[in-house]
Amino acid sequence: MLRTGLVALLLMTLASCGFRPMYGSASGQGRELEQTMANIRVEDIRDADGRNSRIGQVIRNNMMSRLRAKGSQASVEYSLNIKFQVEEHGYGFTEDESVTAQSLKLTALYILEDIATGEKVMEDAARALVTFDLVQSDYSNMVARNAALKRLSEEVTTRITTRIGAFFSARQQQQQKEVSAGQ
Repeated sequence: MLRTGLVALLLMTLASCGFRPMYGSASGQGRELEQTMANIRVEDIRDADGRNSRIGQVIRNNMMSRLRAKGSQASVEYSLNIKFQVEEHGYGFTEDESVTAQSLKLTALYILEDIATGEKVMEDAARALVTFDLVQSDYSNMVARNAALKRLSEEVTTRITTRIGAFFSARQQQQQKEVSAGQ
């Protein structure tokens, strides 16, 4: 009984604050937004120096799976170009000046272009930060670093996908308002 009341209260609170999901039938945009997101081509992702790397592949694969989560790509309307940079900093020094913790920061600069017009539709940056402890084992440090890079790529992918989805959602709402006002 108490649980049902709390769920009802949460739902009423979300409804009153204007929260609307980006996807699904309750979003008011449903398939339109899913299909628009699915029609984005993700270009090969390179680091700031223009080189291919494993982290770029991971980001690209994550982006493609999220953008085409429910929609199938019918035609390519937009091109997404991403360049990234990873910064590493050690901190947490001991008395003998050895580093005890590592900080990784991933910055992804992305540009979404309309293929038909060549116009930059959106240009932004997404950042994520992860720290991990360093230990005496080089292998353990390598595994921790790789796990941190994977978490960073997932976080950056989520941020980029959410921002693009919010952009197209707002754009579709604006177009609906303009159509309604013209009638």
